[in-house]
Amino acid sequence: MEQIFIKGLPKVELHIHLEGTLDTNLIVELAEKNGIRLPRPKEELITFSGLADFLELLNWICSLVRDGSDARRLAYRFAQYASGQNIMYAEVMTNPTHWKALPYSELIPHILEGFEQAYGDGYCDCRLLVSLLRSQTRREALEMVRWMKTNRHPRLLGLSVDGNEAESESSNRELYEAFWEAKNAGFGVTVHAGESSPAAGVTEALDLLGAMRIDHGVRAVADERLLKRLSEEQIPLNVCLTSNLVELYPGVDQHPLGKLYELGIPVTVNTDDPELLGIDLCGELELASGAYGWDRADLVRLEKNAVRAAFCDEETKALLFSKLEAYCRIWRIAF
Repeated sequence: MEQIFIKGLPKVELHIHLEGTLDTNLIVELAEKNGIRLPRPKEELITFSGLADFLELLNWICSLVRDGSDARRLAYRFAQYASGQNIMYAEVMTNPTHWKALPYSELIPHILEGFEQAYGDGYCDCRLLVSLLRSQTRREALEMVRWMKTNRHPRLLGLSVDGNEAESESSNRELYEAFWEAKNAGFGVTVHAGESSPAAGVTEALDLLGAMRIDHGVRAVADERLLKRLSEEQIPLNVCLTSNLVELYPGVDQHPLGKLYELGIPVTVNTDDPELLGIDLCGELELASGAYGWDRADLVRLEKNAVRAAFCDEETKALLFSKLEAYCRIWRIAF
């Protein structure tokens, strides 16, 4: 698939963590600003081995953001990056437990302000999903959702949960009230499942937490009944190809994304933590199209899946579809 088509394709990204978008230069700048010594040389800064090391690095990076202006700035910079990838719309997750130096009541409004400023300046339309950590308590989760309800913002769209999915069986019992309260209040709800948890984790996310879409979800491939349900109910899976290759699969040919797509499940392609993984969305689409033989119409279908799965209002979706349709006319692709 030629790069020029993918570069120009209007894109939507639904599975990306703000914590994983800080580039090395910004990290070094924030460390110097706060008088914090780098844990290793700059050229080796964004390296990790395994999930525990990754999370430790993530927490250290986020600890460098110590005031609202820095939070606004990194949100604005993400919107600039996204526009450079021709991402027209993004739903970005942030987990306040990683940002040790700022309370969420300060962090979230500043991120939203950064997104609003960037959009006003012509950059990507970015929205925010607040993510809980699997190890949080029922009280903490409900407190977060009730804060979201009290402090509604047009760019604050939903609730997520990430962390060690192996804890999903016990954590779902702690978190389910918060998820259903959020859903009943009109927020979108999405759940990380089916990556470090087996297929059963996806089923639990749907049945216990009321998930409207699944982040990762690739291990659903082991359960034929679940695959049928995902296809029949058109439940979106926001897949992160390279991220899964780091954690789960030895090569792209072993990754189930191609099979999930062929089964008619509405998959989307995303980056997860692009700076930490050294990737971008254009590159991920090139990787997938090369591995699975996808043509231009297939890539358009992925983006249509993403628009349908987005938590935004119907007016915004109509605008996104119109941009995709206009691009298809240029390339003479049936929409």
